[in-house]
Amino acid sequence: MHALPEKTREVVYLRLSGELPFSEIGAILGESETWARVTFYRAKQKLLEGGGV
Repeated sequence: MHALPEKTREVVYLRLSGELPFSEIGAILGESETWARVTFYRAKQKLLEGGGV
């Protein structure tokens, strides 16, 4: 998880820990809802492949 870029880690933490909707995550980070969704999906894929552990 620590190997992920900082903003990507923030998206993952906000989604899993804060249980925030993607629209709120995007607003907090100054990005769009779509950006938050795509970033979370890509981070999840990378972690499942073992690339972010």
